[in-house]
Amino acid sequence: MSKVKKISENIIEFKGNRFVKEDSKGWLDIPELKISVEIEVHDKNKSWDKLELSKRENELLTYDQCVFLANSKYAKELKMDGSSTEDDFFIKQPFDLNRKNGYVAVFYVNSDCADLYCYRDSSVSNSDLGVRFCKKISKSKK
Repeated sequence: MSKVKKISENIIEFKGNRFVKEDSKGWLDIPELKISVEIEVHDKNKSWDKLELSKRENELLTYDQCVFLANSKYAKELKMDGSSTEDDFFIKQPFDLNRKNGYVAVFYVNSDCADLYCYRDSSVSNSDLGVRFCKKISKSKK
């Protein structure tokens, strides 16, 4: 009998596959992008490698999605407006060359600026950096 293994507060593993524990209250629908985004950044102080995000990179926000969200009416709720300096998160690497060389990408913001950092070492972690997953909005949602 397979057991569910708790990887972190929001990530579990079952039969070798990792899943985000979903809570509909923890997701924000972004109809303009046809995605739903986790409101809170979680699993902070864990590196890309420790979270094994290479296996889940397609569930991370893209560069373009981050730019849209940071400039949108959703920025405040997602803390992408400079109101928090403790909610940076990994994003999908936009550059194939960087991915090939083992670099990962991060969205970060402080009170002065927002930025996308695309050449971060995948083994480094810090207390302000975590993960925020996204998913396509289900067609059955109304």
